[in-house]
Parts: sequence; C-alpha cells; structure tokens
Amino acid sequence: MENENSDFLTFRSGMTNIYLLPFEENYILIDTGVKKREPAFFAFLNRHDIVPDKIDYIFLTHTHYDHTGGISLIKEMSHAKIMVHTKEAGYLRQGFTPVPRGSRASTKVVAFLGRHFFKNLNRYTPTEPDIVWEDEPYHPEPFPAQAIHTPGHTSGSSTLIWKEKMAFVGDTLFGIEKEDCFPWFVNDTETLGKSWEKLLDSSCEMFYPAHGKPVTRARLERSYRKHFRS
Repeated sequence: MENENSDFLTFRSGMTNIYLLPFEENYILIDTGVKKREPAFFAFLNRHDIVPDKIDYIFLTHTHYDHTGGISLIKEMSHAKIMVHTKEAGYLRQGFTPVPRGSRASTKVVAFLGRHFFKNLNRYTPTEPDIVWEDEPYHPEPFPAQAIHTPGHTSGSSTLIWKEKMAFVGDTLFGIEKEDCFPWFVNDTETLGKSWEKLLDSSCEMFYPAHGKPVTRARLERSYRKHFRS
C-alpha cells in the first residue's frame, strides 16, 4: 500500500509507514519497514521514477524490527547514510532491540510473549550506523530537516521535523485509533509526556506516525490533556 502527498511519499511495509522526503533531486527515508518487503519497496521507487542511490539518508526513528527489517538491503542498494540516536546505535549494531512494555492489557500480553517466547521475531541484520547523533537538533545537510530526541517509547526514540511544519514521529504517537494517539507500547510514560511537550512546543501542525493515520496538533493536544493533565 502506498499514499501520495505533495510534500512526501508514504509506503506501507507490513503495518509500518515508511516515508520518503524529497529535496531537490535527493531524498531522506524515514525507517525501512519489515523484512521481506524490500522488493515491494524497490518496485514502489521504480513506479515513482526514483533510483535507490538518490536516497542520501536513512533516518531511524528507533530500532525495533518493524522499522529496521529492510535496513541491510536498502542500505546496500542506496548507499545511504544511516542516522540513529546514540541510545539506539548499540541495538542496531547487534541486530536486536527488546520489545517495549505494553501500555494496555492487550499489548502487555503481546509484549510478554514477544520478550519470552518470540525473541527471534525481533531480530534483524546487524548494521553499522554512519551517523550516531546525540546533540539536538541534528541537521542532515542540506535537507530542511532537524532531528530531535523524543524518548518514551524507547530511550532513543527520535523525530524528524521537516520544513518546520511536519513531524515524522515513529512510535512516539500512534494514529490507529480515532481519537487517542497514545502509543500501544511505552517503556517510560513520564518521559513520553515530556517528548509530547517538545512536539507541542514545535511549530508543527501535522504529525506522521509509523502506525496509522496522520495526527493533527489538536488531536495531540487532546490526548496530552487526557494522559498527562487529567
């Protein structure tokens, strides 16, 4: 599944949205989706007359398997530089990131099963990052973008702000439910609240999650009041 937007392209890799952001003749790719969807992704590029080596950067919002499953082959084909926050870099190098805690009864069960019985499903090809960043905002030149640290879902979760008006947030928000955008998996709820404050302090009006539909600023504000100001 794919969607078109005048500012960027979206490709659905399994249940994960990955985004391709254009600037002049080159691109930043946000995450790489799940394993075995790489051929479909390359076909998607071909339909849009994009050759893989036009991708300059791969920005990882974090390193769970559904965001890094295609990292090895996409890196090989594009020669893009992989950007990841320092708190996620070790996981990327070992090809395994622990399942986060569930934030509701159903996802707590999923998290328990993932941690204890299905660990291998969370593995991906160990990969050496090209850019490990910590100081923020980090600017991947020459793109009109800035990377900020938005932990909570994981300790190294990050957001890419594009043209000062759109934020690509990974799993810091979920867009699956009609109203609430609280993630289904969260390692640190208090820290997540501070990350939401950082997003709301930005000039962004739209927030694009890895799962579900885009989230408006008004919707994020309502969810913030529900979870952190009730």
